Amino acid sequence: TTGKVAMASNAMASKRARIDEDKTPVSGEIDYRVVFSAAQVPAGRAGFGIGEEDVAIEFGASFNRVAHPSDGEIDLAWQTKLRESPKMWDALKFRLASLEVHKTADGPAVTIRVGVTSYKDYVGTNADGVPAARLAALRADGRSNHDDAHAHESRALGVETVLETSDGKLVLLRRSEGVATFRGVFNGPSGHPEPADAGVKADLANLDGIEPAAVRREMFDAVVKECVEETGIPAGALSRPRLIGAVTDSFGKPDLLFHTRTSLTAEQVGTCLTNASEAWESSAADVVDATPPEDVESRAGADVRKGPGEEEQFRCLRPGEPAPFAFGASVLRNPPTRNDQASGASAMSRAFWARDPRFISPVTRAAVDCVYMLESLRAERGTAGGMREERVMDNALDAAMDHELFDVARAIERRMLTRAGFA
Repeated sequence: TTGKVAMASNAMASKRARIDEDKTPVSGEIDYRVVFSAAQVPAGRAGFGIGEEDVAIEFGASFNRVAHPSDGEIDLAWQTKLRESPKMWDALKFRLASLEVHKTADGPAVTIRVGVTSYKDYVGTNADGVPAARLAALRADGRSNHDDAHAHESRALGVETVLETSDGKLVLLRRSEGVATFRGVFNGPSGHPEPADAGVKADLANLDGIEPAAVRREMFDAVVKECVEETGIPAGALSRPRLIGAVTDSFGKPDLLFHTRTSLTAEQVGTCLTNASEAWESSAADVVDATPPEDVESRAGADVRKGPGEEEQFRCLRPGEPAPFAFGASVLRNPPTRNDQASGASAMSRAFWARDPRFISPVTRAAVDCVYMLESLRAERGTAGGMREERVMDNALDAAMDHELFDVARAIERRMLTRAGFA
């Protein structure tokens, strides 16, 4: 433990070279960036995540995307995506302009500044099909003309939740071929809060009269709606979500990350899946342990990919077949590690907690990072189903350093030193 702390201290400064100036992950490194963790909030204030009442919203047209001379390419990108995913449709989305953490004992824990954009603009500026040269040009013009690298990007704000059952499992869904991004990997229930449900009309230039509280409520309501629509769990069986972090993927697309509990067991959730109204978005479902195995690896390498001709990693359906929606339909054929699995954990549990990019989406891996960081600083250790403290602390410190959350890293270091008897 002491060696780990010393290595962490020496490595902090060098981590800055891994992230570019506008906080977007560098290609070849971790393909997402946690830009906020609830672990940054003063100890004892957040609990496991931040409640709705401790989130402040600033909302207005000044936070909207700035048009760019190349916007004609948005229409071309949209038509291409429609051919790939004909079930997509355009709609208004909230746009993340900035996020500020408040490290005080009172007042809001975090302020989120949002405007309005569209899903079409997202596809044309931040989705995974946007050419790197176009994205670089948009950011260069944003910096030079608006002192904001992301001024010309949609930055459509999504939400995803870690969904925990009453018997200590986490629900995962495999993204189908019908969705726009990250097809074939697993994530938690996810989607977008809808400006229309907060009272926003089509006139993006006039957002007066929309209460920030309505925007905030929709951000939390959206998590519950996505759980209901994607898993079939009744809304009454879900807790109010708690905010655990925020992430941007390698294209600059932001998502708020939440933790939500259901009063149902994993078996009961399995029976609900057949009632999911948005079942087409998923091709399989699975559950993993809500606590990491004691021999869990640290972060799996980002360069591990399925090569041409290699066997499919999942026993799953082909595109176009109906979703099985039976837990275990996604069992891994090839475990993510050849190491001995002394803990007896499932291959999927190990892949989840090791944040293996072959199986787990970038946004979900960011959520795992946030869970590790929160759990490592929890006031009463060992309360979350027997999480293995040393592994949790190591993974939490790695996550904090990877994302340059140095205040969290220092707090974890202090906790590790105390645990080692050096306090």
